[in-house]
Amino acid sequence: MSRELTIEQKAMSWALNGNHLRVYPIMAQPTYKTKNRLNKSITVNKVKLVIEIGNSRTEGQMLYKQNRELTEAIHKIYVHYYNKRTN
Repeated sequence: MSRELTIEQKAMSWALNGNHLRVYPIMAQPTYKTKNRLNKSITVNKVKLVIEIGNSRTEGQMLYKQNRELTEAIHKIYVHYYNKRTN
């Protein structure tokens, strides 16, 4: 039984398997408080995203919490470039 891939999965597969694009977080100075799995309060750094296309490297200005917000931002970037390159 084959499962249909989501657009995010297709975009990431295209980018990473073809070495077209890499998106990854780097630590930024600002921090925020959150709770870990043990429900203990912890301090975590926010992150910026870096986009690498070939020899070009761009560091974003937006700051993201290390949660679903970050994952969604990364997915949006991959989908944007996937749609741009395949249309």
